[in-house]
Amino acid sequence: MNRKRTWMGCLLLIALLPFLVAPVGKKAIPQMQEVINAFADRAKRAAVLEKYGDPGVVPHELTKCEMAKPVLQKTEEKDGLTVYTVESRVEECKDSPAAKGTVRIFSLGWKDGRIKSFAWGGPKGGKVEY
Repeated sequence: MNRKRTWMGCLLLIALLPFLVAPVGKKAIPQMQEVINAFADRAKRAAVLEKYGDPGVVPHELTKCEMAKPVLQKTEEKDGLTVYTVESRVEECKDSPAAKGTVRIFSLGWKDGRIKSFAWGGPKGGKVEY
């Protein structure tokens, strides 16, 4: 009986192992990690987005509000880009008071250490009034 229970436990562990050790997407490239680390400071966020963003790709609205450090939700390869989908909570926003406390979702597409694409995924709640 004990051997049977041990065998079943091993089978369960083997079945669950891919879910336990598999990362959610892959680790962020150093440039994306720099964006994440600078994000909570609006001036630093603007500087790092300008540093890595191709001209006209990242909208200025992304630097208008005070936001929390983003959480990396997904990493995927799409159309030759490494696309990071992140969420960040709006801490304060003089241009859009209704945005305070809402979570913004957006994606940054990277290639060769540069931001090549940007897409809003929409807010999780509230309104965008930029």
